[in-house]
Amino acid sequence: MIFFVKGKVKNRDVVEEYVINCLKYLNLHRMTSKTVIVDFKSNLDGDAQGYCFAIDKVAEVTIGKKWAGRNLTFMEQMQTLAHELIHVKQYFRGELSYGKTGDFCWKKRNAGGYKYENQPWEKEAFKMEKELFVECFPFHMEIN
Repeated sequence: MIFFVKGKVKNRDVVEEYVINCLKYLNLHRMTSKTVIVDFKSNLDGDAQGYCFAIDKVAEVTIGKKWAGRNLTFMEQMQTLAHELIHVKQYFRGELSYGKTGDFCWKKRNAGGYKYENQPWEKEAFKMEKELFVECFPFHMEIN
């Protein structure tokens, strides 16, 4: 697995270690033909703390530094990163994909029409994000 961290981000070494740990925990680290790009941006469009978009062998995760009119803490950004990396797992394992019309497919079935909070891929990501964060964050490293 190849990954890049883009954008202005505090504690880049901590973020890189964290991403490595998450990819191992999600058992994605051996997918050597896949690439993950993690990009930190000041503001995101819409009402989101992060996004994940994947096509073929590349997944791009975008993490916002602001949400709902306030700055997100570094730890909030890291928990959002965990959530979005779960979506990377879903895409690379074929659980989440795009249908011919651009709608989401969940486990090979058309999944259009779900409200956000009822989307199965979001339910899984919200359920797993805290576990992934706690298990993978390098708490032993110094944070500025």
